[in-house]
Amino acid sequence: MKDNKDNVLLEQQELSRLQKMKSRSKGRYYFAVLIVLILLVDIIDNITTNATGSVTSAFIREFFIEGHLFGNDYDLNTGLALHNTINLIGYVIGLLTPFYKAQADRYGRKPLFVISTLGMTLGLLIVYFSKSYFVFLLGNFIMTFFLSHDIQIIYLLEEAPAKYRATVYSFIKGLGGLSTILLPLMRNILLHNDETLWRNIFLLPGIAGLIICVLVFLFAQETETFVKGRIDYLSIPHEERERQKRELKEQKKADSNKAGIINAIKFIFSHKDLRDLIIIKTIFDAAIIAITNYEPIMTEAGMTPENKTIALYFYPVIYCVSVMISGVLADRWGRKKTIVLFGTICFITFALFVLSARSLWNPRLVGLMYGLYLGGYWIGRDYMEIVSTEMVPTDIRASIVGAEGLLVYIGMALGFAFVNVGMLFMPIWLTCLVFIVPCVSISIFLFSKNVRETKGIDYRTIE
Repeated sequence: MKDNKDNVLLEQQELSRLQKMKSRSKGRYYFAVLIVLILLVDIIDNITTNATGSVTSAFIREFFIEGHLFGNDYDLNTGLALHNTINLIGYVIGLLTPFYKAQADRYGRKPLFVISTLGMTLGLLIVYFSKSYFVFLLGNFIMTFFLSHDIQIIYLLEEAPAKYRATVYSFIKGLGGLSTILLPLMRNILLHNDETLWRNIFLLPGIAGLIICVLVFLFAQETETFVKGRIDYLSIPHEERERQKRELKEQKKADSNKAGIINAIKFIFSHKDLRDLIIIKTIFDAAIIAITNYEPIMTEAGMTPENKTIALYFYPVIYCVSVMISGVLADRWGRKKTIVLFGTICFITFALFVLSARSLWNPRLVGLMYGLYLGGYWIGRDYMEIVSTEMVPTDIRASIVGAEGLLVYIGMALGFAFVNVGMLFMPIWLTCLVFIVPCVSISIFLFSKNVRETKGIDYRTIE
């Protein structure tokens, strides 16, 4: 009885706090300030996502080829295969991230906004200060854990007007993606094409991340969508909510209407559209391990550090332009046509990227193909996630996104196993090619046939 009274008191205090928050004016320019904060966090997210991939050959050479980890001799393929195998621990840890992300449905978006930004920053700085392979791994594990949340995207999608949601989203993602041009720029300035200095890539983003984390803590406010939904929930008398829960449990429907990962998974599999989408996205995400091996493919093809740096400049610009175009298309054509278009671009240009790199064509052409295939993949993947958010109500949205991340790990695990084993028998370029093209093309075909359009959905009206 005492626990029940304590819970009621805590809920009343939370309701009072949220009502004050709702009545408080955010200021005339708050949305502009929030957009800037989201953009800054997305910049850190993009750099953190791509930093390790931009120097893969360098740390494989230091720790495995020259460092003879565990006393063995390695070449690029065997060293990378062993690293990926060890790095599997990070993906296992990543299985916990959906449970963390689901807390945004209970405690709000802002706490996770701050914590996730701090977590990415911490991972970057640990990698910079690492002197051994295992400290390097620790930093990567921390980055992997916090990277998958994309809480800033939930913030953006809930705050942006429904009519222009994809357009606003695409401009933020485009500018955030453009920031990865800093990686080849840092390779030029900080590495001087000396890849033994690869750790320098992680320092400046780490320092910037600390500053951005403070700004988010000071100036970001909770999303109106979450505040309104939580107030509506807490405004129902506690006894009435308990009675409703008992009735729902008797009807075996309670689990479909509660936040939390297990309940979110049940919700997914009880709704055909959402279930089909997650299965398709699992196939699509199986290619993610192979998709990110662009730098080892260029290295194995014999491209010099200078030419690799030239090629790496192209992705940020191409991605920025492509994702901005995709936002306009998604709000006009719809999500489905946009995903099909960029998914098709992905698998076609990946084949051309492999051909151009191995033929040692002009590095600018290699960079063009690299930018198109990687940009097409991320755009397709991101819009599949947007479609999933436009199928579920606010009170379980973060939980559904978290559960989705947990389920697609199945596909990622299969892709991981195929690429790792494949590299022991085939060149890395061939391993990636024979996996990426079927995964992406099949998932795009299934998406076009089985998933409904969600353009123009108002989050507040989803039952």
